[in-house]
Amino acid sequence: MLKREWLIAVTFTFIALMLAYSSAEAAQTIKIFPDQKRIEVEGEMSLEMGQYKQLEGAIEYLACSKGGKTYESMVVLKCEPTEFYEALKKIGLKPGKPASFDDSGKHVPPSGDKVRIFIEWKNPKGKTMHMRAEDLIHNKKTKKTMQYVDWIFAGSAFMEDPETEKQVLQAEYTGSIVSTHHGDHTVIIQNPLSEALDESIYSVNPKLAPKPGTKIKFIVDGDPMVQLFVLISGEVQGVGFRDFTRQTADEMSVCGYVKNLRNGKVEAVLEGRRSSVNGVLKKLRIGPEYADVEKVKIEERKFTGKYKDFQIEM
Repeated sequence: MLKREWLIAVTFTFIALMLAYSSAEAAQTIKIFPDQKRIEVEGEMSLEMGQYKQLEGAIEYLACSKGGKTYESMVVLKCEPTEFYEALKKIGLKPGKPASFDDSGKHVPPSGDKVRIFIEWKNPKGKTMHMRAEDLIHNKKTKKTMQYVDWIFAGSAFMEDPETEKQVLQAEYTGSIVSTHHGDHTVIIQNPLSEALDESIYSVNPKLAPKPGTKIKFIVDGDPMVQLFVLISGEVQGVGFRDFTRQTADEMSVCGYVKNLRNGKVEAVLEGRRSSVNGVLKKLRIGPEYADVEKVKIEERKFTGKYKDFQIEM
């Protein structure tokens, strides 16, 4: 009897240690930055990518776990899908739903909070490379790199585990973390483009992507740095609009400039965290007390980082 109790105690101790080890390992491979709404995950370029010639180099996943379709994925992450999902929630992101088809057969795009994905690695000379994930993906149809997008935190879906009767993330069974196509309803993050209906449209960009087996850092940014070019029309000159814009930008740590144009409009460039830039933009739509804003034209441009403060230009 004592021997049996001893074996049970040892078994539970072993399980507890394994769970603790797993949690510690996850903490080492996933770094969470709540204030910046960003996570960083360790991984590597898939060694099995392009293994099957019949796939003609096509990839269906930007990232998967070790148990996923590593032969169709560009990156293999050193974490479990549930750990990845929970990390996104810890930085304040809300999941939506993966792409699907309604009862009439109409395509329904994925929903959820938007993120941008970056991949970082060291080249053979030891230089740190940092690129948007899209730069490493080739669009076979356009023969160009993949269009820059805000990826969607679709959130996979939950199902009941038949053994424990608990709700578990479906991605935990498939290993699907980030997909470039819309055919997998278990994936956590999904490509928002309608061209994702074609599962063979993407391949790895051989000109920019690091070699298979290269260690990488997978960065998901829920509040990325952006640049907006803004044109404001209406009664916006001679009413303190530029001072109002600079004060608002300074309050929200947004850089760039604002200036009057000869045609009576006001031009501004706003650079900073998306949430901060959107905050400034919201106030510019109203303007100072004596302004009468009629129209605000917005164009998102590539973030440059060259603006160190906010200036009024003449």
